[in-house]
Amino acid sequence: MSGQYAWKLGERPPVLGEHSLAKHEIFEHYVKIYIDRVTRTPSQTMLNLTIVDGFCGGGLYRSGSREVDGSPLRLLKAVEAVDEALGAARAKGFDLRVDFFFIDEKRHHIDFLDDVLRKRGYGSRIGRDVFIRRATFQEALPEVVAHIRKKGTAQRSLFFLDQYGWSDVALWIMREIMSSIEKPEILLTFAVDALIDFLSEKTNETQALLNVELDREDVRALTGLRDDDGWRYLIQNGLYRHIRDRAGARFYTPFFIRSVEAHRSYWLLHLSKHRQARDEMGKLHWRLNNHFQHHGGAGFHALGFDPSKDLRQGMLTFMFDDDARRRSEAAVLEQLPPMIHSASRAGRGLLVEELFAGNCNDTPVTSEILQKQLIFLRDEGELTIVAPDGSKKPRAKTIGWEDRLFLPDERSLFSKLGF
Repeated sequence: MSGQYAWKLGERPPVLGEHSLAKHEIFEHYVKIYIDRVTRTPSQTMLNLTIVDGFCGGGLYRSGSREVDGSPLRLLKAVEAVDEALGAARAKGFDLRVDFFFIDEKRHHIDFLDDVLRKRGYGSRIGRDVFIRRATFQEALPEVVAHIRKKGTAQRSLFFLDQYGWSDVALWIMREIMSSIEKPEILLTFAVDALIDFLSEKTNETQALLNVELDREDVRALTGLRDDDGWRYLIQNGLYRHIRDRAGARFYTPFFIRSVEAHRSYWLLHLSKHRQARDEMGKLHWRLNNHFQHHGGAGFHALGFDPSKDLRQGMLTFMFDDDARRRSEAAVLEQLPPMIHSASRAGRGLLVEELFAGNCNDTPVTSEILQKQLIFLRDEGELTIVAPDGSKKPRAKTIGWEDRLFLPDERSLFSKLGF
């Protein structure tokens, strides 16, 4: 964040951009969703969690004539709200043990944040469960990882890496997080338009490019797309695949924030090891539909570039609104028959978990959209849903991850489609 914003004790905080406000809302909402999701077991009485704000800044902004909280304060308040709700809902109470790491490499930013936190009543927690570090994120990471690993075997952790540019978080750092911690999740801001503007065939292998693991051949291949129609989106697609393949995460959610004032697009990438985490982030994008757009189509495999299609058709038109949901449902309904048919030929049916986990990454489709269409096909007699114990579910309103999907002996829709 230091590339744009600056804080200094005794001076007014910087003005918050609308795109940053959108990201902060996502951060706050996701913390609440995350804790709610992992504490749903009624018998559970405790949760260990570490929240890392890797580019925290000074923690305070201006918006018009008022001051607004930055990510450190919003993350703290989100946990406090959930803690209060859990305490009220559980008869025996709930022990929510959350540690916070706020990291920034600039001394003025750290001093400003320390002052803000003390004025807001967090002074007694600094050094106990609130840790403020003046360092680059890379320098602070070993301490953070060691802290998380000491807290227990689950090692639940959320990393908010809101870099202003595109090179402060090297790809190897993301792989390190994913490989050394049991249950991490990363929300990474990536200024893709700024990187595209930086690229040229004459660009040397700077440290910045090495951080995103782009060599001369990679740059030449990407910039060679400038002669094609829609070249900027072609390059974005190539960069997306490059980062996706090197981040070390099995599940990922790529969505876009458009900065009106900067006329630039930012990626907000959510990386995790677990299908449920990816699904919850997808649902959140639908819930906050005024901030995001999706570069692609409406169904499964929507982000993969197809050179046989006109790039101008369906690109940059998918907003998370009612029309987009209808298009997503229609696309999934069309795509499901061949997926299920292929698995049914082997006689074992298609596990719902396999269907979603194997196709959820490059898509705006969530488990809710998938379940609705599966139930529709079941009710139309085009699909049989079988529970893990082998019993059929002809009228169930919900579908479990361990259920299996089979084609019935007689079917009309699938037959018409050639399956």
